[in-house]
Amino acid sequence: MQKALCISDITDRIDPVSPQCSNSTLYETFRDESDLMVVAVADEAGRVLGLIERHAFNLTMAGEYGRALYGNKPVTTLMDPAPLLVDIATPLRDFTRTTLSERPSELMRGFIATCGGRYAGVGTSLSVLKAISADLHQSLGRQQEMTNDLIRLSSESQRHQTFLNMVIQNIPAMVLVKNAADQKIVLLNSVGEDMLNVSSNIVVGKSSGDFMTAERAALYNTYDQIALQSDETIMLKEEHVTDAHGRQRVIQLKKTVLRTLSGEADCILTLGIDLTEQKQAEARIAHLAHYDPLTGLANRALFTREMDAALSRVQRHDRKVALLCLDLDRFKAINDSYGHLTGDQLLTEVAERLRGCVRKSDIIARMGGDEFTIIQDIDTPEDAQHLAGRIVDALKLPVIVNETALEVGVSIGIALAPADGMDANNLLSRADLAMYRVKAEGRNGWCFYRPEMDAQLQSRIEMEQDLKAALAGNQFQLYYQPLLNLDSGQVVSFEALLRWHHPTRSMVSPAEFIPLAEECGLIGQLGEWVLNEATRTAARWPQDWRVAVNISPLQFRHKSLVNLVKKALKASGLPPTRLELEITESVILEDETHNLAILNAIRALGVRIAMDDFGTGYSSLSYLRTFPFDKIKIDQSFVRDLPHDKNALSIVRAITDMAQSLNVLITAEGVETEAQMEALKALNCGEAQGYFIGRPAPVIDAYIQPMIRYGT
Repeated sequence: MQKALCISDITDRIDPVSPQCSNSTLYETFRDESDLMVVAVADEAGRVLGLIERHAFNLTMAGEYGRALYGNKPVTTLMDPAPLLVDIATPLRDFTRTTLSERPSELMRGFIATCGGRYAGVGTSLSVLKAISADLHQSLGRQQEMTNDLIRLSSESQRHQTFLNMVIQNIPAMVLVKNAADQKIVLLNSVGEDMLNVSSNIVVGKSSGDFMTAERAALYNTYDQIALQSDETIMLKEEHVTDAHGRQRVIQLKKTVLRTLSGEADCILTLGIDLTEQKQAEARIAHLAHYDPLTGLANRALFTREMDAALSRVQRHDRKVALLCLDLDRFKAINDSYGHLTGDQLLTEVAERLRGCVRKSDIIARMGGDEFTIIQDIDTPEDAQHLAGRIVDALKLPVIVNETALEVGVSIGIALAPADGMDANNLLSRADLAMYRVKAEGRNGWCFYRPEMDAQLQSRIEMEQDLKAALAGNQFQLYYQPLLNLDSGQVVSFEALLRWHHPTRSMVSPAEFIPLAEECGLIGQLGEWVLNEATRTAARWPQDWRVAVNISPLQFRHKSLVNLVKKALKASGLPPTRLELEITESVILEDETHNLAILNAIRALGVRIAMDDFGTGYSSLSYLRTFPFDKIKIDQSFVRDLPHDKNALSIVRAITDMAQSLNVLITAEGVETEAQMEALKALNCGEAQGYFIGRPAPVIDAYIQPMIRYGT
């Protein structure tokens, strides 16, 4: 009597994976080993931790953001922690009977065989199916009733038939079985009916040519012949089919020949796995990997690939390429003022306008934020010039978002290959240099890269290094310029002005190093030093003069500004009423809600807030309603032409009249003559500041005794 089959007879001795193995590593293993259906997770001692089924795992990893979310995580995050376990010595029939009655659905995911409680191997529904089929043939062989039809089993094997039917109908794949002798269909499950858009009642007993086109039937018969000539499972190419619902599906076919004990081919088992969702997920991932999800333009990765290809064309085919770097001029202000949703809609419209300016062969990429690049094949530099001009003109027109007309503008830098280099990074850097030159010269235009820009960049890098050394080397000093009360004729406050004594360049202008400090992230440290030094110095003055400190808009990006003011006042002992912070209207323009909250918190301490350079922006009047400033400083450009220019007189008069109605003090900057000061006094201006009053100096001894009065 033949020995009954045990679990050990159908177990695949596949090494388990470690719980530390990453999902990405396992994903690659499944990709490289097409026949690997299930994998166990076990620790070093062989204790089973869980099971991972190929199809479910691949769907998760290939889903939208799947690899990004789970790729670097261990396999334990996606495993089944309670798999079906069975001792390796268990008789196969007992296992199938128990599983069928208690846990039939779990068999679909595969099972783990154990020996003495330790991992011994894995099994799948396919291995069970093969073993049961062999067992059935052995039983029928003893009765001399061999049959080519897997469906018409004898009554002695009825329990196996019930189990097989359940497994086959619930397998999430097409199961198609053909008679090996005449290749007529003997079984097609419900998933296969849906995939092939046919009914099993119609196709069973027929060959492929009876319900398929002649071309497809011939192809499938060829596949069957390949399988019959092989002793292994055959993985076939992907098939595109239209299912019963009219949807295009992608299926992966596998063929296995089931043989008798003598080795003769009995049946051809075809499994068809639906890869449609996986392919769609992979396509989405591939698109996200190369295209910006907001604008649909190429992203930085695709830009790099296309740039390398463009430079290759230049090298091999003697072509010319222009690289245009674009940066929107007022995007940040719009984004902060109207919100990120409006900013996103603006970027989408900008992308559409860029598409309308280029040829189909040109590559537009969004590099991040409001930065774009364009790769353009050119014959002459004028081609790039004309494209840049079209883009500037296109973005001069207002962009309408939610019935609001937004004016953004663009600055464009252009680098050429091979003239400006053949390295992608160098070209990008040089196009950036040209773009920043456009911004420095007024924005809303374009500029070609020129070699002297490299020297300017090197000088800038050296200046940045010197600036860092200056902070550590105590090279900064505060100068103080007096402000005169025009009614009393007395000095009432001093503005603290930063000076840099460079060891080799002598005195460096604040107009040169302050913007650099803002760009390289040093303005926070520099601003903190100024605040501490100014309050400490003012606290030692013999008179109750106020001290004014300029605050950079970038300092408002840090929530610690209020605490810095508190600490400076506490450390110096200076009363809050003697400290005055001067800001420009860009502080409110950049992030109104956030910055107003900081201004109100500082003003609540008793510190005065002044708006500097009033009149130079386009929305200054609205800010006087937004925040109750203590002082407004009229920009010197309005004072310069007093008292002879009627327009200047009218502007200053309007500002002072408005300020009086709002109970706000007015200070005029840039007073250089007595005539200017007299005119300001006649216009009811409260304070004056300028060289006529006093030049900035490191000490204020000249103003201590006696108290000065203008004109004396």
